[in-house]
Amino acid sequence: MKQSAGSGKAVQQLLWDDLFDLPVTVELGPQPQTCNAGLLLLSALDRRTGFTEGLAATLRDYRSTEVVHAMQDLVRQRLFGIEAGHEDANDAAQLRDEPVFRLVLGRGLGQEEGLASQPTLSRFEHGIGVGSQMRAGQYLAEYVLKQQRQRVGRVPRVTLELDATDDPAHGQQVFAFYNTHYGHRVFLPVLAFITFHDRHNVEEAERFLLTVLLRRGDVGATAGAGGLLRRLVRKVRCIFPEAKIRVRLDGGYASPEIFELLEKLGVEYVVNMGKNEVLKREAEPYLIQARLRATLSGKSERVYGECRYGAGTWGGKERRVVIKAEVTIDPAAPEKGMKDNSRFVVTNLRQAPEEVYAGVYCQRGVVEKHIEEIKNGCFLGRTSCTDFLANQLRVLLAAAAYMLLQAARTKARRTEAGTWRLENWRERLLKMSGLVWRSTRRWLIRVYEGAPDAGLFKELAQLFGAHATG
Repeated sequence: MKQSAGSGKAVQQLLWDDLFDLPVTVELGPQPQTCNAGLLLLSALDRRTGFTEGLAATLRDYRSTEVVHAMQDLVRQRLFGIEAGHEDANDAAQLRDEPVFRLVLGRGLGQEEGLASQPTLSRFEHGIGVGSQMRAGQYLAEYVLKQQRQRVGRVPRVTLELDATDDPAHGQQVFAFYNTHYGHRVFLPVLAFITFHDRHNVEEAERFLLTVLLRRGDVGATAGAGGLLRRLVRKVRCIFPEAKIRVRLDGGYASPEIFELLEKLGVEYVVNMGKNEVLKREAEPYLIQARLRATLSGKSERVYGECRYGAGTWGGKERRVVIKAEVTIDPAAPEKGMKDNSRFVVTNLRQAPEEVYAGVYCQRGVVEKHIEEIKNGCFLGRTSCTDFLANQLRVLLAAAAYMLLQAARTKARRTEAGTWRLENWRERLLKMSGLVWRSTRRWLIRVYEGAPDAGLFKELAQLFGAHATG
């Protein structure tokens, strides 16, 4: 118990006797309570699918045979800590006796041995080698693909996307370098996503994360992209042999090596490409049409077209380039006049130019929302370890936490939680409070039935395998 500042006696009750309509007493008692009751939903999904068990099996245990905290427990503690909003292992001391964390890690209440401490988790992060991390990355991609195969069955087409993002570094981390594009020291992780198409060739709203690769801060966008694409295409063809594969990339990947690889792999592709003088000349006739339309309508207009183009570095090969020639007018300040805005994508698709650009390529923006969700909700940027491999493991754990959340969100797709972002899941469901008991026969967690989302919690619990008993 805490000590009273004046008397040194243990404080058991705190009283406000003159501020409210009645005296208010706060009692500090021994009854275990939790503010993480909703983690049971994710834990139930994890145990039914064997997600963290399989992930832990890919990591070689570098320790002696006499260990207190199994590798699976360390993985689960870090992963569920991320889900609950803890960026790293610094809160481990406060969570060692948290009832629901003990439950999901298979520890009872009141046992002498608590959960892993911050130094133990730090040693874990720094002890996982390159081989283990490569196996972990492959496992995460295969897990997502196999789970989605069970969910969607046969699909006519899938879309793979790679996208890089900046991860600012504020210390002396290895391989964090100053990047002139972002204007500060960064890592440049690349994230891979997959989207499934229905029988009408319409893409699902959810882009499923497949893996994350942490890269040094001074590399180009294509660094590591070729090998990653080869592995992912091979895995997709193994698990979805009937599906056509489409690859959608932004302008950083518009290199001859990437185009040659995509054609060698035999996939559909649509890749953004930066402007140059040749492409500007090709776009000019379409811009003239767009300017005429904008002059007549008084609002922004766009015209789509195409051309054959071969850069000097393409070895004499020409490819189809789709052109979006747009003229914009600011509706709030039309007196500023018209502004040209031409865009180009290189593709081997045969659809009409407008369908290729507006219907296919512009869907790429959805991935950026997922990346922001991973960065803000799963702390992808918490790469503050000095060692590069430790930071890569943190990135993989952040990816694993997001994959588990995506699996839960997909399973709950017919409820209101099916469209929630991670922050809403955490604030409204995962951080639900309750009283905790444990007997020799069972655990009991008592959640207040009048809590704002208690009804949704009940619905999801049954959806995730719980049985209504009364």
